[in-house]
Amino acid sequence: MDTFINIFWSPTRIFDRMRENPKWTLPFVIILVWVALTAAITVTITRNSPEALTRQEEIMRDRGMTDEQIEQAMQVAKGPIPIVAGSIVGAIFFAVRLVLFALILNLFIPLFGGANGFKQVFAVVSYSALVMIPGSILRLILMGITRSPFVATSLAVFVQNMDRTSFFYGFLGAFDLFVLWEMVLVALGISCTNSIKRANAYTLVFAIWFVSIFIGIGLQALGGGR
Repeated sequence: MDTFINIFWSPTRIFDRMRENPKWTLPFVIILVWVALTAAITVTITRNSPEALTRQEEIMRDRGMTDEQIEQAMQVAKGPIPIVAGSIVGAIFFAVRLVLFALILNLFIPLFGGANGFKQVFAVVSYSALVMIPGSILRLILMGITRSPFVATSLAVFVQNMDRTSFFYGFLGAFDLFVLWEMVLVALGISCTNSIKRANAYTLVFAIWFVSIFIGIGLQALGGGR
């Protein structure tokens, strides 16, 4: 328990231990369980909100569905299937995100003067992801208050009336307070565990994060902004 608390208040102490003892299993499992639980709660809170229902109907009409098909789909959406599916997909997506991030970091660390070591990198990434827990708690509180799925802890909070499928909205939405906190921790962590200069660690981590923003916006555009 001391380890998990210190990742918020004294992360360097935790990362120093990971150099020789890179334990990642417990934080990895905890964050995936939390992501699944958060997805389930999010679907439960927001699926009957006017905004969500209107958006769902627009998507189905764009796909050429009839009124009868839309009605049937809406009935299914009120059942447990979306909750279970959302939990599973959310956990899988987040797991893939963490693994890919760690793999890319481990690949480029030697180019920035550090020593690669996937276990150390993955331990750092897994522990750093724990800061997403207070972020999701805050978003759930905001969703409960507003009954809307469109809440933000990013710069997008200042442009709530903007088209959510636009490039600028997606770009601002990527600058999330808790994601930035996570990236800072990852940079700090790999500088401790993989012998990379701190300035180089920050450059590497934020370069990868910045590129991922454009990849994410591009994938969203390919999916029609959905």
